[in-house]
Amino acid sequence: MSWAIVDIENFYCSAERVFDPTLRNVPLIVLSNGDGCAIARSAEAKALHISMGAPMFKIRDIVKRHGVQYRSSSYELYSDMNRRFNMVLSEFSDTVEIYSIDESFFRLPLLPSGLGDVEQAQRIRATIKQHVGLPTRIGLGPTRTLSKVANALAKASEKVWNGVIDLHDEGLRRRMFAEWPVEEVWGIGKAMAKRLHPLGIRTTADLAAMPPDVARDVGTVVLERLVRELNGVECSDFQPEPEALKSTAVTRTFGDPVRDREVLREAMVRRAVRAAEKIRAQKLQACRLIAFAHGSRFKPNAPSASKVARMSPSTNDPRVIAGTAARMAEAMFEQGAVYSKCGVMLEGLEPESGAQQDLFASPDPRSPALLAALDGINDRFGRNTLRLASEGMGAKSYDTKRTFKSPSWTTRIDQVPVAR
Repeated sequence: MSWAIVDIENFYCSAERVFDPTLRNVPLIVLSNGDGCAIARSAEAKALHISMGAPMFKIRDIVKRHGVQYRSSSYELYSDMNRRFNMVLSEFSDTVEIYSIDESFFRLPLLPSGLGDVEQAQRIRATIKQHVGLPTRIGLGPTRTLSKVANALAKASEKVWNGVIDLHDEGLRRRMFAEWPVEEVWGIGKAMAKRLHPLGIRTTADLAAMPPDVARDVGTVVLERLVRELNGVECSDFQPEPEALKSTAVTRTFGDPVRDREVLREAMVRRAVRAAEKIRAQKLQACRLIAFAHGSRFKPNAPSASKVARMSPSTNDPRVIAGTAARMAEAMFEQGAVYSKCGVMLEGLEPESGAQQDLFASPDPRSPALLAALDGINDRFGRNTLRLASEGMGAKSYDTKRTFKSPSWTTRIDQVPVAR
């Protein structure tokens, strides 16, 4: 079997273009929470030298002069488009591993020649384009690392390779490795590249030629396994990034400043509920909660406070987490203070199945069924179909500004596009 990885070209921008043809073939950027910075750029926007993370106020002249279109982030849309393109992959492969919002690994059979099936990869690209509307690139290789390198090479020279590169061909592998910088290899960051350069390792070919035992001395067993994978030896336990999530945070800048205790409490509850939802989706529980609220750092005497609470037993129940966060918000509030941001962090995450129990706790036996119903309804009908009363209802002035957000084309029945 061959490993393959598919990634979406300029995913956020491509997702926006699927339902809005006026955005196609023009410079387009997607903005961060609060509409402050460019976090995604189309190829046309990159050609105008708009950098990743560029503040909107600094590029306003470029935007106006070149007619750059911009949209607020629509994470609901991006998540749904991710689900859709992975459904297409599952029609072609029994093994699909979601790597990120815009990338997934999958397995394909090898051809009798021992090479990857480039024609099948092209059919997958065409099917995703037809069924979902997203442009893709695919890399093929005998290991995850080689498929990832192939994907990066396909991205860098898409017009030459038509979006697919197969690195099962050892001759092609050697030629392309000789030109590919080592810092572009999956799992090699800037810090590791700086350690490798003095050893004369500047290209992927240099890294692949590195003796595995030397690689272990330089970069631990992770680098050793990476070198082996570059040589076509699959290491099933190779993982360049940490496997288990140890903490998660939900923080948001307020759309409008908050001066009221009850408003701060409600905003904190919403963030706590979202954090609980995130860890519940990964079947994790938290044993520690950190909540904070502060004012603008550009204002004199801005308030700043944080609280820590131990959760015993550990939990992912939004009622428990939100209730604790609400009390912390009330304790932090200062009369007359102006708050610009608040958030929560859940730490000490552990699997539900292995969570340590509290001898003196009396868990509600109805909680698992209740949370399953809550998540099931929200998954089916959209987030916040059911919510805690303490979250309040509807949009609030403190919600993060997304002034230029596109309609929820695929997740709100009242905003589904209509063909006329």
